[in-house]
Amino acid sequence: VQVHLEMLTDFQLTGTGTTCTMLRSEDLAPIGSTASGPLGGDQQIGGMLVSGEVDAVFFFRDPFTAHAHIADIEALSRLSDCYQVYYASNYRSASAVLNFMHGNLK
Repeated sequence: VQVHLEMLTDFQLTGTGTTCTMLRSEDLAPIGSTASGPLGGDQQIGGMLVSGEVDAVFFFRDPFTAHAHIADIEALSRLSDCYQVYYASNYRSASAVLNFMHGNLK
């Protein structure tokens, strides 16, 4: 977030409760907030994706750690594929997607 802070200010951001807290700590103003990921927030983001409110999903996770809500994470990835929404799960892919989307802002 800190590396791309200036670009991120040009987008409407949202996320799970934890993510929105982190975005606010960087002086960004995400719209809305969902529950924490394991408590249904991932599913809420999925609903927003299905209704066309989300253009990209950035979901960073530690690939060496088990996640209690892995089914929800996989569902977000699957929905991103179904609805042709950008999905980035690491810094390099997120940076590439963000730069591409920013370059295409109207």
